[in-house]
Amino acid sequence: MTSSNKVSGKIINYNSSFLGEIIFDENITNINKSEEINGEYYIIPGFVDLHCHGGGGFDTMDGIQAIKKMSSYHLSKGTTSLLATTWTSSFDHTFAALGNFNSLMSMSSNLMGVHLEGPFINPAKLGAQPALTINPSIEFIEKINEIANIKTITLAPEIEGMNQFIPFLTDKGINVQFGHSLADSQTCERYMSLSNISFTHLYNAMSDNNHRNPGVLSAALNSGKFAEIICDMNHVSKESILIAKKCIPNLYAITDSIAATGMKDGNYNFANVEIEKKNNKVHLKNTNTLAGSVVNMHDTFLNLIKMNISIQDAVRMTSYSASKYLKQDDIGFLDIGKKANFLILDKEFHLMNIYLNGALVNG
Repeated sequence: MTSSNKVSGKIINYNSSFLGEIIFDENITNINKSEEINGEYYIIPGFVDLHCHGGGGFDTMDGIQAIKKMSSYHLSKGTTSLLATTWTSSFDHTFAALGNFNSLMSMSSNLMGVHLEGPFINPAKLGAQPALTINPSIEFIEKINEIANIKTITLAPEIEGMNQFIPFLTDKGINVQFGHSLADSQTCERYMSLSNISFTHLYNAMSDNNHRNPGVLSAALNSGKFAEIICDMNHVSKESILIAKKCIPNLYAITDSIAATGMKDGNYNFANVEIEKKNNKVHLKNTNTLAGSVVNMHDTFLNLIKMNISIQDAVRMTSYSASKYLKQDDIGFLDIGKKANFLILDKEFHLMNIYLNGALVNG
């Protein structure tokens, strides 16, 4: 299976699979196909998670040390590329939480940047987000972007001022996602014609596919090229995941995981409210409102396989499509010149080895 700077097995990308060996340093330097290789193990791209609030008891909004620890937790589950995700809060809290982020990211870590989930969302569609929404603020973005590389932002396109704000973001190279929104499909599609829009936790916290009053979900299913979706089997049903997969060519799985991920059942805090974790599900306490997930990307991959989604399509949904959305062409695909970020799985899809930038991180 492995030797120094070489791994062998069945190599699986979103569009191909073959027996072979990968030779690497920090990047993949060569790939040799060979039918004589033992196909006992799968080699797949490392998972890419573009929406991750926390894990292992740590939350992005608790500051740089918490971000370091939560990203390490998710690396141990195969996530070799991750966006630390904020929740709606004040500028001061957000700025303090992300202080020194770029310094941490410059180390050999799995952090790629930041996903701002809010605060520019609809106060009538908060989900588990705090009621601290604000109207679009260029100053907010510019100051945060100085200390943390903002890769994507979730916003509600119907909020006043978005006609100037969305073009500003795209000009800055910040990806835009629609979520926590009550927009109609026409509003969404107007912006979709101008920019490469994605959709945040598809089906959840958005106006739905009403047959007379089509909303955000309608726009995503009808015209969307990219969308993220939670595949913990609590937020979205199997049938709805499969419908979205048919409609949206670059549907990608995310965790939307919170600090309680990887922790025992009990009461926790998320976004300054009390939540209850029970049986791999979290709710705002004493309500039926889901409050993020407690799934990791390896569990997500397994859920896709259990849905009879092919291994190649599961790879597409857990690595390739997310990297394509970010235009991050050095990850999400196993090829010469790409980062040596890959996973070794056995035939039952147990996670055996994790490689980040060519280094074995779980051996």
